Amino acid sequence: MNNNLSLKQKLYAECINYARTKIEQTEKAVDELQLASKLETKSSMGDKYETGRATIQLEMEKYAQRLSEFTNMNKILFQINIDKNYNSVQPGCVVYTNYGNYFIAINAGEFEIEGIRYLTISLASPLVKELHKRNAGDIFSFRNKRFVIGLVI
Repeated sequence: MNNNLSLKQKLYAECINYARTKIEQTEKAVDELQLASKLETKSSMGDKYETGRATIQLEMEKYAQRLSEFTNMNKILFQINIDKNYNSVQPGCVVYTNYGNYFIAINAGEFEIEGIRYLTISLASPLVKELHKRNAGDIFSFRNKRFVIGLVI
């Protein structure tokens, strides 16, 4: 049981690191765009100036949305309890299936812990919607594949 908690703590730490890194990268990009906006000077070609400012504004809006998404991921992570083992699939659990191993938290990609690969996925993903509240031993179909849940911790 202690190994299970250690595994979940490692996966959780990877997710926290992912969210924080994405937030930092996005904030840095916003800062750079703000600096570029300030340095944008009005030339004799007014249209070029306006086009440059409009492009910067569009990029700022895109980064603002990304920052909001990554901040939301961070909030989701802090609501997850990884210090307990679960019997059914829910946020904070690790699920072993015949098609892979999953950590239910956020979409942060795949991580290898002690030689085993785990895909981190959010509750909003289509697969987790199928997995949610299922137990070890349950069988279900997803995208023409027959999944067997081997273990939920």
